[in-house]
Amino acid sequence: MKKIFLFIVILNITPSNGQCAFKTTIRPDGNEIKYFNPKPVIRQSDYEVGISIYKNITSDQLMLNVSVLFKSLSPKKLTDNLIIQSTNKKGISLKPLMSELIKMNGRELAMGLYEIEKADYEELKNYPLKSIYFYLEGSLKGSTVTENVSILQNELSCIN
Repeated sequence: MKKIFLFIVILNITPSNGQCAFKTTIRPDGNEIKYFNPKPVIRQSDYEVGISIYKNITSDQLMLNVSVLFKSLSPKKLTDNLIIQSTNKKGISLKPLMSELIKMNGRELAMGLYEIEKADYEELKNYPLKSIYFYLEGSLKGSTVTENVSILQNELSCIN
């Protein structure tokens, strides 16, 4: 007599969306922060710019992280407001919350956090990016967004 074994495999499939891969950390001051790793939006010969959304869950504050990787430009801190133009006709200006120069993989990086207000949120959530301009110690830099134009729309829909 032949024995037949029947294996039944039950899988618990949970839908996963790669664009919603945020991380969570609890800072020493007790604030819980959800954030995404920055993705590139501008590549120039002397610098690259990456952006991502940060949300302080404790205070319900939304922030935009801007990371500038220096290639041939000398490293400088981000200063002043960040200017964003979307595909809508309205541009926005975000206030800086903090700026630091850090070393990452042996290279200098300027990292800044900018506050997202309610009106800014609506603009960023509903329209793809067109251009981003920022100040490096008073000198205006920036350009047309050439990749990941919908990054903020995707991240804001994930984190809220």
